[in-house]
Amino acid sequence: MLLDKAAIFAVISDQLRLLTQVAIAAANQAHETATHSETVARSKYETFGLEAAYLAHGQAQRVADCKAAEGMFDALKIRDFTENDAIDYGAVVIVCDCEERAQLLLIGPAAGGVRVKLPLSVAELPQELDELMVITPSSPLGSALMGRYQDDEVVIHICGEPKQYVVLWIG
Repeated sequence: MLLDKAAIFAVISDQLRLLTQVAIAAANQAHETATHSETVARSKYETFGLEAAYLAHGQAQRVADCKAAEGMFDALKIRDFTENDAIDYGAVVIVCDCEERAQLLLIGPAAGGVRVKLPLSVAELPQELDELMVITPSSPLGSALMGRYQDDEVVIHICGEPKQYVVLWIG
């Protein structure tokens, strides 16, 4: 299976930059709301200004997290994995669950849950695998996959229920 990992990383980087821009806009809006003259409390029961300040702080933290994720992806070395390599950071993996649903995943250092649509030029993949999701080793599936090989089975527990996956491909 052909896979242009540099193009995949470029698509993910573009998505992360877009998420950072959205976070910056939200942080700016929250800051404006928190510092607006109409949010000043006129009594001890008016908490809108305080709530807006908490929101502004949270949005500023979100911006910092987005920028950190961008930096981690930019620093990640792009390497091709083979069927004989263990899954590690930067690996693109296809897993299949017990209902035979396949997923295309990238093991990343950050930005878990980010999904990107892959252009046809990036990979020769079946139609149902045109979307890639970033997962991190801090997630149950990411943790279970680290160090595993093609054809390995992993089991994770979600809400107390076991869920089994088979590693179909590593690239």
